[in-house]
Amino acid sequence: MMQKQTDYRVTAVALLTYVILIAVADNVLVAVFEFPDILRESAEYRLTLFAQNSSIIVPMYYLFMLTGLIQIVMSVMLHESFNERSSLATMTVVFGILTGIFQVLGFIRWPVAIPFFVEAMNNGVPMETIAFVEGVLNRYAGMAIGEHLGFVAQAVWTTLLSIMILRHKLFDRRLGWAGLIMGLLTFPMSMEPLGGFWNIFGALTLPLLAAWAIWLLVLAVSLLRTDPRTQEGVKVGWKTAVATTLFWALMVVPAYMG
Repeated sequence: MMQKQTDYRVTAVALLTYVILIAVADNVLVAVFEFPDILRESAEYRLTLFAQNSSIIVPMYYLFMLTGLIQIVMSVMLHESFNERSSLATMTVVFGILTGIFQVLGFIRWPVAIPFFVEAMNNGVPMETIAFVEGVLNRYAGMAIGEHLGFVAQAVWTTLLSIMILRHKLFDRRLGWAGLIMGLLTFPMSMEPLGGFWNIFGALTLPLLAAWAIWLLVLAVSLLRTDPRTQEGVKVGWKTAVATTLFWALMVVPAYMG
């Protein structure tokens, strides 16, 4: 029983740490790097702004990279918390790990590769050459791996995890239904980097990721309150629903009012 309680606490800490680091890095980069719109700007503008605030931007992207590693940890720990040995459970943890790997591969370019382009720019390398190579890296590592594959894996993981929640008593079933909706909506959102028709689904990114982060927070709090003897999660009441809705609105609405 003590081991199960420890597993719940470690899993909850991983979930909370993930959300906190994401929130810190995201808000700082919005303020100093025009994130995430900067990813669709020209290479010259992106690198110039990066050079001006690199002492802040590099650590923040490193935090983002760490969230990929934490994603792997929390995927494995959630797998252990359910204590189910099935194909569904295996596929859930596999896609949770893939989500973390894609996040790491997408974010690590910022603290490692991008400073190299800034150095080349300062050393007189033609901007056309730098822009071409940086553009390829941005589209491949950032848009293809980090965003597209990362969100595809996240969509599958969230969907499968939600099905696991619906099959067990570890969490309130309503959290399973909420996660299932978010997981399914993440699929079209993940297609936005492909451009064309899929661009319209970019509008889902902010509201959906905000809801997803709050969902993880609720999972963490639920685990901290779960009795390891019964392995039955607490019910989510109307107060939690109201509080999370208000929190979500505070995260999303200001972005559309600016």
